[in-house]
Parts: sequence; C-alpha cells; structure tokens
Amino acid sequence: MIEWLFYDENSFKKAELEDKPVFLHITARWCNYCKKMEEHCLHNPEIVELINQNFIPVHLDRDERPDIDSIYQKASYIIGQGSGWPLTLFLTPEGKPFSGLNYRVDKGENYFKTMIEKALELYKTNKDKVLQRSQTIIDAIKPVEVVPSEIREDLLQNPEEDIVKEIDFEFGGFKKIPKFPIYSHIDLLLWRYWIKPKPWVLNAIEKTLKGMVHSAIYDCVEGGFYRYAVDKAWLMPHFEKLAIDNAWHLMNYLDAYNILKEPFYLDIAYEIIEFMKNNFLSQEGYFYSSQFADSFYYTWSEEELKEISDMTIALVSTDAMVDGRFIVVGRDRELVKQLKDKLIFKRKQKQTPDIDKSLYCSANGLCADTFIKAWRVIKDKNLLNYALSAIDKTLTVLFIDKMLYRKRGIAALLEDYSYMISALISAYEVTTNRDYLDKAITLTELSIDNLWDEKYGGFFDSPEFILSIRQKNIHDTPYPSPNSIMIINLLKLYAITKDEKFENMATFALKAMSNLASAYLSPYYVKALLSYFDMLTLNFYTSVNSDVGKATLYQVSPFTVIVHKEEDRGYIIPSLGPKYFEPISTPEELAKFLRL
Repeated sequence: MIEWLFYDENSFKKAELEDKPVFLHITARWCNYCKKMEEHCLHNPEIVELINQNFIPVHLDRDERPDIDSIYQKASYIIGQGSGWPLTLFLTPEGKPFSGLNYRVDKGENYFKTMIEKALELYKTNKDKVLQRSQTIIDAIKPVEVVPSEIREDLLQNPEEDIVKEIDFEFGGFKKIPKFPIYSHIDLLLWRYWIKPKPWVLNAIEKTLKGMVHSAIYDCVEGGFYRYAVDKAWLMPHFEKLAIDNAWHLMNYLDAYNILKEPFYLDIAYEIIEFMKNNFLSQEGYFYSSQFADSFYYTWSEEELKEISDMTIALVSTDAMVDGRFIVVGRDRELVKQLKDKLIFKRKQKQTPDIDKSLYCSANGLCADTFIKAWRVIKDKNLLNYALSAIDKTLTVLFIDKMLYRKRGIAALLEDYSYMISALISAYEVTTNRDYLDKAITLTELSIDNLWDEKYGGFFDSPEFILSIRQKNIHDTPYPSPNSIMIINLLKLYAITKDEKFENMATFALKAMSNLASAYLSPYYVKALLSYFDMLTLNFYTSVNSDVGKATLYQVSPFTVIVHKEEDRGYIIPSLGPKYFEPISTPEELAKFLRL
C-alpha cells in the first residue's frame, strides 16, 4: 500500500531531508480512470515498493484543492502530456515539476513501472538538469502581471459573433473534442438573443441544448448530464455526474424556457431537478457533490434491452457503445418516456454508482442559487426551501469564527465565495430576509480581505501562494470565472446598499481584466460588463406577496436586482443608474415595462 502524504510543507520538508523526488498523484473521487489506474498500477506490489522506497508519495484531491491542481495541470501541458485526471507528476523537493506520467489504459503495468524508474534515474543522475528544467516549467506557468486598462465597451459590440463562429452546427457545442458543455457561452447567447433576436444565434442555442439531450451525454433514463463526451456527436460520454455541472445545465435550460418559451426546455429542467433531488439532496439539507462514473451501470447488453422491449433498438447506436455494451440515446423522447419505468427498473437491479457526500461550499452555493431560480420559474415552494436549507446548512458547518471554508479544514477559494455570495443575494431578493443580505456583505468583506489584489484589482483564486504563484483568472473553463461572478455580486450589492466601495471595486475589477477578456474565452465577463452598464434595480415598495410583487419574482429577466424598501406603497419603482422610472403597480404594467 502506498504511504500517501498530504500536499503540505511537512511533505516537502521530508523530501528535502531525504533527498527524494516527490511522486504527486492528483485524482478526483468521481473519476473512472483514476480508479482504473489505482486498480491496474498502484496496487502492484513492485510499483508500491518502488514508490515508497524512492519517492515521497503525495496525494491530492482535485475537488478539495482545484487551485493547486490548476497549476500542475498547466505544468503537465508544458511537459507535453496534456491534462486531466489522474495526473501524475514527479516533483523536486521544492514541489516543482520536472517530469510526468500519463496513465494509458492500453499500456500495462510494466510501462508504468518503467516510466517511474526513468524519472527516478533522471533525478539521481542529472539533478542540475532536473532543477533547471523544473524552474523553467514554473517560470512558464507564472501569470504575466497585466496593468488595468480602461473598460472596453467594444466587447459589447456583437459578442455573440465570436462565440457562434466556433459552434458545431451539426451536433451543437464547440467544434473541438473532447466536447464539454458550454454553460457560460450559452448563458450569454441566450441573453443576447433576448436583447436582440438573431436567427443564427437561436440556431446555435437550439443545436447545443437540444443536441445534448438527443445524444448520450444526457442520461435520458434517470435524468442528469454526464460531465463530457470524447466525440463530436456527444455519443461517448464519461459517466461521472457532478452537482455543479447539473446546476449549470439547469440554469441554461431554465433561461432557455424563459426566453424561448418552448416547453421542451422546461421538461428537461424538471428532469434535471428530479435527478438532483433523488441523488444529490441529502437528508441533512445540503447538496452532495458528485456521483461516480460507472460505465457498466449506465450501459446495456443487447439481451437486457430486448427483455425490456423490441422497440429499444430505436434508442441505441453502434456509435454509442462501451466495452460491447450500448448507451441509450435520447433522440426519441416519446419512446424514452414510454419505456422509462422499465428501463429504470432494469437498471436498478445493478449496483448504483457511489455518491460523494462531501459538503462543499461552492457546490451548495451554486445549487442553492439555481434552485431559487427554478422556484421563480416553476413556482414549487419546495425548491426554494431546498435552496434556503442548503445555504443555512453550509454556512452553519463551513462559516466558523469569521472564516469561510471550502470543505471542513480547507480554506475557501474564490469560487466558494462567489457562488455562496450570489446565492445569499438571491435568497435576500426572494425572501426579504435581511440576514441573507448581511451574510452576503460579511462574506464579501472576507473575500476582499483574503483574495483582493490591492495593486492591480480583481480577486486571486486562492488565499495563498503556490510555488510562488498566485493565479487570477477571467477565462471561463467552461464554468464562469469566479471573478466575473464576483463583479456581478459587487454590482448587486452596490445597487442594494448604495455603498460606493462595492461599485468602485467592481469597476476596478472590470478594468483589471479588460485586456485579458474576450467573448469567446470569457463570456461571463461580457455578462458582467453588460450588468455594469445596464443593471436594472427593482425597488420594492410593496410586499413580495402582492400581485405585482409575485409577478416580479416569477419573471426572471437579465441584469436585474431586487431591493426591498421599508415602506409598503403597493408599487415597484425601476431604476437604471441615476434614472428612475414611473411606479409599476400591476403585473400587466410590469410585463410591458420588461418586454415580457
């Protein structure tokens, strides 16, 4: 058994004292290849002895420390072995990578052992070269300091064009493979289409959102999306299901229904919600983080399909097979609905994939925020209750002694702050509960103390330096950049509190990232920029239970924030910057004003 140590100062001190290289192994609990590597290679007694005797073995969980993982993924690219999990790198005692090792399913244990021995020999016989090479790799990773510039309004000139030219109009998504869902890009395309309808933008949206559902990246049997596909037609997925992924999918399909008014998108939203409730919602009231990959569970033998119905032949393809087993493809949704109960019954005879029941701040912030939006669209009060429960439970466990944690014992990262603050603002908007707003302000102040870049603006990803590197990102990967989310949070807090500090920081952050941003690489930054110029404040001089109050909560429109006033005058006053509009007293007036 490999004697794994934590990624911390003590492990690297041990490596220095014993003059041994570090064997860094980064995995994710939901990652199928990580399990295969462990079974095929890391249980081999010869390999175990080789690693224990000659290296300092360090294991890192990607979900716990994505900030550390991000740096070593970049190093892996530079070394020339690509990225992804499992990630295995050989480090100097300072933690700097000098070589790596790709796990290959088609390579045996001898290949793995040979590659480890080569890295060890290199370290022992040519240490000067190793140290020089490792420093070169670190220098290549270090971000270039970008001086803030003026806000570039040119980014708002048809940003959809930069995105749509990369769309695969046959299958949806982008043209490159492996194929990941493009949450941020779809978000921006939807709202740009709402502002100015263009047929080719609609085509890009529909090809992507419908193409995924009619393929194999969507589990048409139990609902929920797998993480990504390795082919252009979305027919060969990796079978892990993540709470964050499905929350972003849910956000996209809810917005698509709001804007396009097509029931198809609402149907998928319902199915995602049911999947998340059944698999990610804990009895304790928070959201679990992931469901593990298991290709056997999600695939079917020909005999199994025939036992269900002769019609299942219409739901399979020889292009969607793993190890000789079929993946059910959801291209005929009516037939899927007709056979769903039988498919589920048959599937449930197998062992259900494990769930990672860890409580992560980021996952619960995003899931809560998304379920609040789902309540506003679907009007099922249970969805709001689930969201508020997740917020309350997460902060009870992970906000301790004026410190926010990502997970028990791990300091919060920017994505934890950004998602939870956004959820708290949403909770305040729909409940009028000032406690949620106060907590949002408190966490914002804390994020500024721990992560704000005083010199150049914007937020760092992590509260600490890693290998003398502190990353600050604006690109969406494909999740929205936490910096862009934080800018929107700051703008909303300014609209609610009128504290100019929040507006000034949002402006500084926009300037800090201006020269790095583009519609294709950072669409959520463009959304933040649109919020900066066009944030509509709905000043509530009414109860959320009044007719116009309920109509406002049940209409989700872009770039808006709700501010609750103490006086109940029976109307809402919209404002855009310093400009105030006429009071709105009825749902009909609201619909006309918002162009709904």
